[in-house]
Amino acid sequence: MKNILGEILSRLDDNSIETISRQVNAPPDQTKTALASAIPILMNALAKNSNSREGAAALQNAVARDHDGSLFDNLGDFLNNPAAANGEGILKHVLGNKRQNVEQYISNDSGLNSSSVGKILEMAAPIVMGYLGKNSGGGSAIGNLLNSYLKTEKKQAPQSQSVINQILDRDNDGNVMDDIAEMGMSFLGRMMKRR
Repeated sequence: MKNILGEILSRLDDNSIETISRQVNAPPDQTKTALASAIPILMNALAKNSNSREGAAALQNAVARDHDGSLFDNLGDFLNNPAAANGEGILKHVLGNKRQNVEQYISNDSGLNSSSVGKILEMAAPIVMGYLGKNSGGGSAIGNLLNSYLKTEKKQAPQSQSVINQILDRDNDGNVMDDIAEMGMSFLGRMMKRR
């Protein structure tokens, strides 16, 4: 199974990271760390959503309608005008009321403020959806790609998966960091070293 996180990040060269950094008003290294956090969290959330028949159908329709992967053919245009891809709308569907948990975690891990993290998530969401559109072939293959990704990650990085599940399964008591801190790790730093 290919390394999906690595593949997506490899499409974001230094110029792309620089552009994203300017858009979110953050240093490039912290921006890249935040992206390396956001992408696997979004992939996991999409995989969870696609486990139900309704979620799978909604994802297939969204990819077929709006996310065929052509975003990667004009990545510079997207990065200079990310609002056009409606990342906020994607996040509403993908993360729902878990968005604040995700932002809080990535903010603490990357050192960026939540405003910058929110913008990074809004840019990462269309990138992930575009990747699915370009690499899945559409239809039920999207769910297969996401499930393969999850299986691989559970084998290669079980602790990272555990942390992501904590973030996405929280009961919104407003303090996701306490629970994750108890696990004694910042999985994103480890992921960056691992890949």
